[in-house]
Amino acid sequence: MSTEQQNRSPGWLVFDIETIPDGDLLAQVKHPGLTDDPGEAIRRSMEDALSRGRGDSSFVPPTFQKVVAACVIRVRRDYSVEKIVCLDAPQFRQQQVVEQFWKGVCSHAMAPLVSFNGRGFDLPVMELAAYDLGLDISAYWPRRERFKGAHLHLDLQDFFSNQGALRFFTGGLNLLAKRIGLPGKQGTTGEDVLGLVQAGRLDRVNGYCMADTLDTYFVFLRSQRMQGYIKEAQEGELRRDTLRQVADMDPAYPGMSDYLAHFDKA
Repeated sequence: MSTEQQNRSPGWLVFDIETIPDGDLLAQVKHPGLTDDPGEAIRRSMEDALSRGRGDSSFVPPTFQKVVAACVIRVRRDYSVEKIVCLDAPQFRQQQVVEQFWKGVCSHAMAPLVSFNGRGFDLPVMELAAYDLGLDISAYWPRRERFKGAHLHLDLQDFFSNQGALRFFTGGLNLLAKRIGLPGKQGTTGEDVLGLVQAGRLDRVNGYCMADTLDTYFVFLRSQRMQGYIKEAQEGELRRDTLRQVADMDPAYPGMSDYLAHFDKA
């Protein structure tokens, strides 16, 4: 990579994805009698997940999830936001979302990724989607090494759980967001995504995904402040600049007005 290319490369790529159970795959693998009724295959799989767990989650395993949204924030080396994007807007087509994600990640091979539980969920799901499509994602592979490639992917769940020493990071990103005055979850949760997709509200799903991506970015900034890379005043200015960018987005994503209103109240 030339010096000019390095200078143009983002400092970090902050991302989040949204998924729903893949009814066709569930029918083929777990419920062969329901190949003509993927919706019922999803319903039964969610019931199975609920009964096998502690009764508080119907989440189907990641290997049976498919991507319906992905948002990325390109962050400059001075920690300022260069671009906020929901992939394949406004069509939000599954294959194009996956292809655009991997094209961006592989085009900026030295830009570290920033996620919350990206190693445990987002990236394995995205890798399987690349597998389905036969995509060449070889430029991403150095980031995949959990310890050797740790400098190329900051998983904030790993960071705050001391690389898994804290076995149950109860509360997740929502907890970290609310501890520092961010909106966190505002009514919509991951369990609502399937219903929104079925209702044709992919715009709403992407608004929800963008809110989670913004929270991830702001939590990332606080993690950098904890380590002495940025100061309190810089963190505050970066937050204000980012919120101004979100307010200027046209068209605005559903849910973003509520996200911004939280900071007005604060």
